[in-house]
Amino acid sequence: MTHFSPGLKLVLLFLMMLAAVIVFSMIMGITGRYLFDTFEFDPALFREYPGVIKFLQSTQTVLVFIVPAMIAAKLFWPESLEGLAGDSKISLNLLLASGVTMALSQYFIVWTGIVNSHIVLPESWSVVTVWIERTEKEAMELTSALTQYNSGAGFFLNIIIIALLPAMGEEWIFRGHVQRYFSDWFKNIHVAIFVTAFIFSAMHLQFMTFLPRFFMGIILGYLFYLGGNLWYAVAGHFTNNFLALVVMRHHNPDDMQDMSLPDIHFSAGVVISALAVIAMLFLISRVKHRERTLRE
Repeated sequence: MTHFSPGLKLVLLFLMMLAAVIVFSMIMGITGRYLFDTFEFDPALFREYPGVIKFLQSTQTVLVFIVPAMIAAKLFWPESLEGLAGDSKISLNLLLASGVTMALSQYFIVWTGIVNSHIVLPESWSVVTVWIERTEKEAMELTSALTQYNSGAGFFLNIIIIALLPAMGEEWIFRGHVQRYFSDWFKNIHVAIFVTAFIFSAMHLQFMTFLPRFFMGIILGYLFYLGGNLWYAVAGHFTNNFLALVVMRHHNPDDMQDMSLPDIHFSAGVVISALAVIAMLFLISRVKHRERTLRE
């Protein structure tokens, strides 16, 4: 199947993901039926069963992202799963640099979130607005249930379920597969990175955080492209998730939901954060170029 066109590879990948979504929906329905005597999924009910929602979250990540990514890797790179990661060995320095890059981006990412929160849809889109508000409320309820823990072991488990597994699964799919296929399709890596970032953000179905995820996806795309190994994007994604988890540890998601929207201020910190990311990506590119030169 290595000879398949990029478009066909994309179709097959999304069909595998769709099949996984159907299987996961059945698992979620059976769980709801067993616990609550209903097949309807109500995130508020799972507050009483935080262990259940964590099980479902990890199951969803494995079924919908990790398994399809591994199957597609075996089909399209039959020699080994190494083809999914990239054509270069992992450098600890670049791995740390990727995490630092994402950490430095947070000020800019948060600012894009503030801009996103002030976007108002036309009144004619009232149906869409209601749907957006409902999905955002459900997402906050799920986040609140996911972040419940009473011990250090619980926080460590959250790091695996909320930070590590999604970082691996989503990067394997979006940067490891989708970005590659679009690059082959468009013959332009920069277009591929932006298109993949758009799809990455849109597929989360959370309008209020679309811009932050879009720009995060761009950074992750360049980490993979410039570093030459998918694990650098995973490291950046993990850093973002981990920092969000730390914030939620000190600020209850329910309290954050009730906070009033901050005003949009384009400060020097936003510019410094953006320039720091560009500088780190340039540094990663130079280090990678030097490594390749030494190997040759």
